[in-house]
Amino acid sequence: MKATLHFVSGDVKIDLESGVDLSTRLEFEGQQPSAFGLPRAWSETFRAGGFVGDTRLGGGVNCETVTLNPHGNGTHTECVGHIVDERVYVSDILQDVFSKALVISVHPEPIGTTNENYEAQHADDDIVVTAKSLATAINQADLSGWALIIRTLPNPESKRHAHFSGHQPTYFTREAMALIYQAGVKHLLVDFPSVDREDDGGLLPNHHVFWDVPAGTHAFLNVPSSNTITEMIYVPDSVVDGVGVLTIQIPDFAMDAAPSRPRYFKTTL
Repeated sequence: MKATLHFVSGDVKIDLESGVDLSTRLEFEGQQPSAFGLPRAWSETFRAGGFVGDTRLGGGVNCETVTLNPHGNGTHTECVGHIVDERVYVSDILQDVFSKALVISVHPEPIGTTNENYEAQHADDDIVVTAKSLATAINQADLSGWALIIRTLPNPESKRHAHFSGHQPTYFTREAMALIYQAGVKHLLVDFPSVDREDDGGLLPNHHVFWDVPAGTHAFLNVPSSNTITEMIYVPDSVVDGVGVLTIQIPDFAMDAAPSRPRYFKTTL
C-alpha cells in the first residue's frame, strides 16, 4: 500500500508495508537491555481468589501484571517533563503522526581526542558523538521539524539487549547537541541510553539545551518544548543512511516518558 504525505518541505511517497521497526523488543523472560542501574522489566501471572491468569496453569485466559521503568527498560520516548517540576506528559507532546526523517551513521570517539567539551563531569576516555561527525553526516541540512535518527558504529545486534549500567555509554558533546538544536531537529532518536553522560551529577546539560530549559533549573521559559528524545533504539544495517519518514507509536501514559515503537519508512518514487 502506497501513500503520499504532504509536508511543508515537500511531498513524500512511502510504501506503508515497508516499515522497519527501530525498537528493541522487551523480553520479560529473556534478554533485555538495561541502563542506569534500574531493575529489569518483569511480568507475573495475576492471581485473585480462585482466578489464575495463565491458561497453562488451568486459567481460562492469560492475564499478567507488568512492572517496568521506561527510562531504563528498552526503547522509550521522553519529553521535557523528564527534567521540569511541572507534570508534562509525552502523550500530549508527541502529536506528529509522521515526520520526515534523516538517518545518519557516525563513529563515536573518546572526548579527550577531540576539541569538544561536555558541560558536566566527564573523563577523557568517555566515548562521545561529536559535532564534527554530525556536521559531516548532516552536511548543513535544514532539519526544521524533522526527525534525526542516529546509528553509532560499529552496529552489533548485541545493542538490542546490552547492559549499559555502570559503563558510561556513548553520549553527545556540548557542541554536538548545539548543532542538533540549531538544525531544528524535533524528534531525536539514538541507539544509546541517554543524550547525556550516565553519571554527570544530575545536570543533564544536553537535555536542557534540546528542550529549552535553562541550565540548573527545572522550569521551561514559556511553553513546553514539542521536541522528543527517543533512546535505546536499534537501526538495522538494512536501513541505509538517507531521507525517509518516521512514525513513533506510544501508549497514552500520563508520564514524562513511555515505551515506544518507532517505525521508519524509506521513500519511494
